[in-house]
Amino acid sequence: MRLILGAGGSAASSEHVSEFITYAQQRGINLGDVWIAERGGQIISGMLPVVSPGHTMLLLMPMEHSADIAADVLLDEVCHQFSNRGVRLAQALLDPAEPAMEKRLIAHRFRRMAELLYLQVAVKPVPSPALPEGFTWQTYSPQSHALFAQTVTSSYHGSLDCPGLNGVRDIEDVLSGHKSAGEFDPRFWFVLTEGDQGRGVLLLSRLPNCDATELVYLGLTPEARSRGLADLLMRQAIAASAEMGQARLSLAVDSGNIPALRLYYRFGMSKVASKIAMMRELDRTWNVERGT
Repeated sequence: MRLILGAGGSAASSEHVSEFITYAQQRGINLGDVWIAERGGQIISGMLPVVSPGHTMLLLMPMEHSADIAADVLLDEVCHQFSNRGVRLAQALLDPAEPAMEKRLIAHRFRRMAELLYLQVAVKPVPSPALPEGFTWQTYSPQSHALFAQTVTSSYHGSLDCPGLNGVRDIEDVLSGHKSAGEFDPRFWFVLTEGDQGRGVLLLSRLPNCDATELVYLGLTPEARSRGLADLLMRQAIAASAEMGQARLSLAVDSGNIPALRLYYRFGMSKVASKIAMMRELDRTWNVERGT
């Protein structure tokens, strides 16, 4: 774990590892899924696949490029093994300052999904915004599940938010993945309806052991755009975050989604970090060529 969690060529501290193990236990991350590549008793590389609902996994691994074939074999073998466990999409988050690592992943059938910008803003208690005539909020429940699925799917049409993901995952996998982000509370998943039609969706989640709310997803259907409704959703996000008792609202957004960035910056959000998101669709029929 010191190797996997390390940065800048240095292993992580024992304190960092202990904090991660505590976090993993709280979040149900299976530390028994750690894989290593070794030669002559020496660990060459390591990897922890963090499997999420929705048939996806995030690969935690050393972010520095290794020219050792053992590290390459390990990457392919983990993808192969977890595809047989039903995982359909592998993801990795890279430091933008590590172009060699990106090239390595591309050589292993990954592709760049997006540069993600991580934004946040402090929130203060404010009332929920007044709704235009004919509009209502619906929160998530088994009865409204189909409405959420339909509205989220419709919001992808013409969206600039990670368009490379469109069509890659089933909507049920998408919603399952969103539920696993932070602490799911159906009271803070909203669909904005006009009559009986979903026009916008706002998914919020409380981050564990943190004073922040994550804006997991915000989207509008094509019919709802350019009507000032994005601002309405953001005001609702801030009001709901304050209602949770959280001090900050945070999110990740595709750097190429200029309309979304304008919206978030308009509400005072500022950039705190960035990552390159890579993804690989897993094929169960693909045979791994094992190195020796």
